Amino acid sequence: MDVKLAFLHGDLDEENYMEQPEGFEVKGKENYVCKLKKSLYGLKQAPRQWYMKFGSLMSQQGFKKTSSDHCVFVQKISDARQILGMQIVRDRDAKKLWLSQEKYIQKVLCRFNMDNAKVVNTPLAMHFKLSTRHCPSSDGEKEDMKKVLYASVVGSLMYAMVCIRPDIAHAVSIVSRFLSNPGREHWNVVKWIMRYLCGTSSLSLCFGTGKPILCGSTNSDMAGDVDTQAKLIAAVEACKELIWMKRFLGELGCA
Repeated sequence: MDVKLAFLHGDLDEENYMEQPEGFEVKGKENYVCKLKKSLYGLKQAPRQWYMKFGSLMSQQGFKKTSSDHCVFVQKISDARQILGMQIVRDRDAKKLWLSQEKYIQKVLCRFNMDNAKVVNTPLAMHFKLSTRHCPSSDGEKEDMKKVLYASVVGSLMYAMVCIRPDIAHAVSIVSRFLSNPGREHWNVVKWIMRYLCGTSSLSLCFGTGKPILCGSTNSDMAGDVDTQAKLIAAVEACKELIWMKRFLGELGCA
């Protein structure tokens, strides 16, 4: 797991002072210093103070520190079915396990008022051609986009992508390029991804001992080339890749 700005959560046992940050000096008290109540990045004791804080919180939650690695905390939970926004379904007889984020995705869609959106069947449509020219150029456009929770939505999509939804990886990587200055067209693509998730929230990853099944999709756009038989070329390239992958897995004894 990861914690944002981890070292800033540590409590200090000693007295530490720092100069006032540049640009934040108190008028008339420029020679004063600040007493630190929390640790900062760069302090020698910051890693240890964060570890002490983290360890105490984990202990309160019922986790125990392992003796072989003091950075690993464990807790045995009987019949655990949900962790970090993921639901777990296990069929021991069939030797299969399913991971789903249906509840998490539905929660995200509800948060951004997309739970009743019109469903689409692809994570990214061909007619979207995003670039920096879609970024706001006027003050009015920039003010308008400040009302949009672009970064929050993309961050939520990233979590789903990393956990069990690799099918949206390409689309999320595209919209992530414009986090610093997104425009309305970029936002339309983000909403398109959520519309796709609205119709596929129940999808799950299955892990088991069965024979692997190769699945894939093709890019029939060919980088926007309008002078070629794009769909045919894309299908041929996909088939070549599929044949190679099947042969490769066969040599590994997996197919």
